[in-house]
This record gives sequence, C-alpha cells and structure tokens, in this order.
Amino acid sequence: MLETVSIPGLPAIKSFSLSMSIEEAVRTATVDVDPTGPAVSVRTGQAVTVSAGGVLLTGYVRDVTPEHDREMRSLVVTLVSRTVDATECSVDHPTGEVLKKNLADIGREFDGLGIGIEDDGGLPEEPVHRLRVGETLFGTLERRARGRGILLHDTAEGKLKLATKPAGTHSGGLVFGRNIERASATFTEEGRHSDVKVRGQLTEGMESQQLRGQATVRDSGVARSRPLILSHEGESTVDRMKKRAEWRAKRAAGNGSTAEITVMGWRDSGGRVWTPNYLVHVEDDWIGINGMMLIKSVTLVQSGDSEDGTTATLSLADPRGYGGENPRGKSAAAYQAPGDITAEWEEE
Repeated sequence: MLETVSIPGLPAIKSFSLSMSIEEAVRTATVDVDPTGPAVSVRTGQAVTVSAGGVLLTGYVRDVTPEHDREMRSLVVTLVSRTVDATECSVDHPTGEVLKKNLADIGREFDGLGIGIEDDGGLPEEPVHRLRVGETLFGTLERRARGRGILLHDTAEGKLKLATKPAGTHSGGLVFGRNIERASATFTEEGRHSDVKVRGQLTEGMESQQLRGQATVRDSGVARSRPLILSHEGESTVDRMKKRAEWRAKRAAGNGSTAEITVMGWRDSGGRVWTPNYLVHVEDDWIGINGMMLIKSVTLVQSGDSEDGTTATLSLADPRGYGGENPRGKSAAAYQAPGDITAEWEEE
C-alpha cells in the first residue's frame, strides 16, 4: 500500500527511506526531494517531523546534497533523530555524580539538552554513578546498561528509550507464501562462548564472595571449549554479576540465529508500522525458522508512486537474546537459540 509521507518544510518527496533499530540510538532517513527555485531551500540543522499516518521521526536535517548537470537537478536530504545530540554532545553537569537513582532517572538528571528519557519500568537503583569527563548522555548510560541487560534506542518522538523487554507483538505474522517477498537466515557461532565468566569486586566487605567472586554461565549450544572472561562495570553484587553473565550469553546466542525478511508495505495486518523491539511470528521452512522472532531493525522504503516500491525490510533475532521469552516454535536444528541459560556463583 502506498504511504503518504509528510515532512513539513521540505520540497515534494520523490523517494524516501527510514532505518531504525533497537541497537542504535539514532534513527536516520534519506529523502530525495524535488528541488524548486533558484537556491537550495533546505538547511542543515532544520527541525523536522516525518509522519505517515503517525510520527516516524522527530529530529533535524543532517546533510543537504544538491547536485546538477546541464539537464538534471537533484536534492538529497538526510535526517536524524533528536537523539543525535545524546550521542555527540558532552553532558555538562555541575557535579557529574548521581546517587541512589535508577538508570532512567540518572539519564534525566544528566539530560541538560532536554532530549527526554523513557523506560519500561523495573530498573534497579544504582548506588552511585559518576560521569566521565567529556562523556555523552548515551555513552554514560550505555556504559552502565551493558551490565543490566538494558537496550538503549530512540523513539519516533526523538527521545531515548531504556528497554528491558519486547514492547509488544505484531499482528498477522510473517508467512512464506502469504506476505514474505524475500527472506534469508544466518546461523553462526560467532560471538558465542561455552563459558562466560563475569568478575568483579565490591567496594566494601571482606567476605570471599565480595573479594574473589565470579558469575559463570554455560552455553550448551557451543560444543567445544570457548571461554570468555569479563570485568563487571560499576558496583558489583552477586545478582548484578549473574545478570551480566546471563545477558552476555543470551545476547550472543540470540544473535547466532538471525533472519532478514522483506514484505510489501510498511504495516502488519492490524495497521501498525513494523517497529523494532516488537515480536512477530515467522513461518518459513525454506530458511528454517518457525516461531517468534524479535525485530531488531526496520528499513522502510518508498520509491516512485507505485505500491510495488513501498517495502519494509525486517532484521530479526531470537527474542531471548533481547529480554524476551522462548520462541516455542519448530525451527530447524541450525536454529540453536539459547536454552536454559542461568548463571551460577562461584569463587575464582
């Protein structure tokens, strides 16, 4: 279905593409517009809102590329989310320190640019968080999020979102022979380790578990010995180190089974635009996947005025690698999603 894309302040749109991901803090769009008048009518830094039956991107003009020859003239504009400033600008805070707040509230404390922080609740309290000199808002939050199983991505409104679980489930699913135009899958052991050990030390206490403790996770999907030892970021406790080890092992195993599927149109059967961090049921024996998958990223494309030029390409992964539940499908043996990955505590 042809979408009506609206970007007030820009000339008429000839083609449009938008990329968004749960692994990126900044969504981007590329727009080929119809240049008019004797000058370049778009400026860098210009505030923009992209809509198509709802907001898709809130941000700024990043690049403006005019071009011409004797017979042809073109103007290509790239757009970025408001969160670009969270990734490129240093936090300016009077103390650089926040005490006894969760990560979302730490972000709000450091958000001097008014970008905005959202979360899905249930974040643990951090005893203390100290800003490093020159650190960006995204950088300081991501440093702590790595050990908490928290994803940082942007929203359509241009805010930073701290997510610990899938946001919802798409209607209708992706089914070979029904709505899948093109599909591929990749099964790999890259990044997976037989044993993931996380080591850390409390700032107080003299017990052995405080001085020499480590959390260990074993991934049964890796047949040979491939150990990985990590240092825990920030204040270490038994629960935090175990969560860090489990998160690392599940992320690696989840990324070991991925797929890319292209469909016509931008929406599921219920009318929702395909969205990162949503679950979708996939049935495609030719790529060996039958079960729930999580959408890692989406690329929306519309070229020309034909419905055939309106597509969505979804990058998918096992949901357990991103805080989701067991897919519970009947996929091929190559689809070695993480099983019961649970950390154990032991002394070094």
